[in-house]
Amino acid sequence: MENTEISVVMFDLGNVLVDLGDVEKMHEMLNTEGEESDVWLKWLRSPSVAAFDSGKITFDQFAMRLPQEVGSNVDKETFKKAFKAWPKGLFTGALELVQSVKPNYHRAILSNTNAAHWSRLMNEMGLAGNFHSYFASHLIGSVKPDRSIYDYVLDALQVAPEKILFIDDNQVNIDMAQTLGIQAHRVKGVEEAKNVLNSYNVLQE
Repeated sequence: MENTEISVVMFDLGNVLVDLGDVEKMHEMLNTEGEESDVWLKWLRSPSVAAFDSGKITFDQFAMRLPQEVGSNVDKETFKKAFKAWPKGLFTGALELVQSVKPNYHRAILSNTNAAHWSRLMNEMGLAGNFHSYFASHLIGSVKPDRSIYDYVLDALQVAPEKILFIDDNQVNIDMAQTLGIQAHRVKGVEEAKNVLNSYNVLQE
């Protein structure tokens, strides 16, 4: 049976379709230790990250600000090189999953990303051309979980929020989406994503 409720299938990228590697990379960049979920919260709450991911500062400014913010003495060029290389690539089966969404659904990306990663994601990793809408935080000027980015998406798509199925790996992003009526689910990796999409019957056999 076709799902008459959903008309848009919207994907987050990092830790859903894109392999960000292990948490050690984040510990290096944020000068932290501890659970992955705690490190992500620190990342999401960082003023420097928010400014870069919303396109308000340049890569150079970010590479100077974030280490200062977290008390790291890494030099700018070393940081830039490590940060640019951070997303390892797509998870195995990620593109196949996206391409298996039934053709009558509108496919979208909603990602907190930045000028340093976007071209790698689109070109090097081959995500370009596989979606109908690309909502990238640095091009929109706001970041998840701010309400403004979701309002932007709803306005651009011109659909009721309950017609959007959204998968993301961060609970705070899911919480805000659900508050607005979007059908949002927390997943990590391709298998968990596939399970949710299958439960809504939006994938081809």
